[in-house]
Amino acid sequence: MTCTRGLQIGLLCASAVLSGLAHPPLGAWGLILIAPAVLFALTLATRARVGFAYGWLWCFVYYLTLGHPLVYLIELRTGSIALSLVGLLLVAGLGALFGGLYGIMASQMGRTLLGILGAAGAWSLTQYLRGLGPFAFVWGHFGVALAPAPVLLQSAELVGAWGVEFLIALWNGLLAYGAWLIGRRRHRSAIGVALATLLGAGALLAWSSTRYGAWQLIDARLGARTRLVALVQPNVNLARPYTPDEWTPIRERIADQVRRASALNPEWRTTHNLPPRPDLVMLPEVIEPYPMPESRAALLFWRTLALETRTALLVGGYRTVSPDPPQVANTMFLFLPNGDWQYHDKVQLVPLGEHVPYREWLPFLRVFGVVESDLRAGDMLQPLQAGDVRIGAVICMESTYPWIARGLVNAGANLLAVGSNESWFGRTAALEQHLAFCVLRAIETRRWVVRCAPEGISAFIAPTGAIRARAPKFAEAVLDAPVHPHTRQTLYLRWGDWAVSAGAVLGAVALLRRCRGEWSTDSCKAA
Repeated sequence: MTCTRGLQIGLLCASAVLSGLAHPPLGAWGLILIAPAVLFALTLATRARVGFAYGWLWCFVYYLTLGHPLVYLIELRTGSIALSLVGLLLVAGLGALFGGLYGIMASQMGRTLLGILGAAGAWSLTQYLRGLGPFAFVWGHFGVALAPAPVLLQSAELVGAWGVEFLIALWNGLLAYGAWLIGRRRHRSAIGVALATLLGAGALLAWSSTRYGAWQLIDARLGARTRLVALVQPNVNLARPYTPDEWTPIRERIADQVRRASALNPEWRTTHNLPPRPDLVMLPEVIEPYPMPESRAALLFWRTLALETRTALLVGGYRTVSPDPPQVANTMFLFLPNGDWQYHDKVQLVPLGEHVPYREWLPFLRVFGVVESDLRAGDMLQPLQAGDVRIGAVICMESTYPWIARGLVNAGANLLAVGSNESWFGRTAALEQHLAFCVLRAIETRRWVVRCAPEGISAFIAPTGAIRARAPKFAEAVLDAPVHPHTRQTLYLRWGDWAVSAGAVLGAVALLRRCRGEWSTDSCKAA
């Protein structure tokens, strides 16, 4: 290995680590705007095998840096730190194959503005592909790192999360291109690229700031449609099983919290022209461990509590889909004050955590503590209805997939409710990392997002992406806030992931342009 190649690999690994540190627990979000530039600098216009190796290595180190909570999860399931480390290496290595695919595509593009556009398109396409198929997993894409600065994410209402991915990749690619021009002593070109980039970024930032402020005004003017939602964070560890004798007093304690939520701050509510009790009280994913309606006692308990508090209750649990053979779905139940109840099943199950794709062909996965039996996935995205509030129930990891929230809103949801369970990740950074996805979902759909978890983080996210209120982690909490059910349509809601297709077209044009240029050069030499 030459000194130059060793230096490149060192820079590549440092770039990946710094990019990972843009996410929690460090959360230095500004790094995501500069650190990945090294990846684009080193993968453009090289050999395909080098592009694959560099793309794979960068993503591998990046996923290791931000994916360390997986070690806690696997050790919790297996009791083995060695298996935990092996599991993390496997997950990061397989996920990094999409980075290798990006590297192959980028290696065939020239160091031109078109090549930079094509590379950004290739990056957003490969990240989009990570979210498809039976092992779909999109944790850690660039956009979620910017959740602490939602003003920078306002373009998501137009282009969605993968369009934001394209823009961040393009910005980093332009930084790399400018540095390359300076290295080639093409200072005038570098200055031109820098000025054009800064003008474009300034215009986008000005537009984003305007949209951020505009949506604050739009939301504030919906006073006539204000609804009150309360979240109950019971501070219960749902990563362990409970016997009926253990769970009965816990359930009663949670019921007392619901009663408190339904009677919280009556003077404040009256002063602010809010209803005397919440329109909705939400509890976390799978807070009821006994499948309903098969467990008649559990079903009766929650129906009775809704009648008693005269409040709609959104409760996470399991639904009996098939008694023979036994099979259940991960479900959000809505219990109404009139005794009626509705449900919505989770449609996107967590690979290895809720189902094992190709289980019979991959028996070795059992050593990593994967689930022994599969849950049943739902087959439709249909909002739950409590009065004029149409609730899009997003269950845990579904909040990481843009198409779930979009599908629910296009089906009529005017409020998104994310029921989650991060007990499996303990006190790791996964809690903050998972919360960040809700910021993107709020901006893409311009809907309020209410998020409830058993130990944290429970929060209210406005359509601007701003977190308006949040409960402390690992503490019992009852939190309420006024929300405004929105019905406006964004460009992303109408057109979906059109930015991915546009990026793919740019990538194809960049590839064809370079191939055509090489063919012309070879023809001239032959002549």
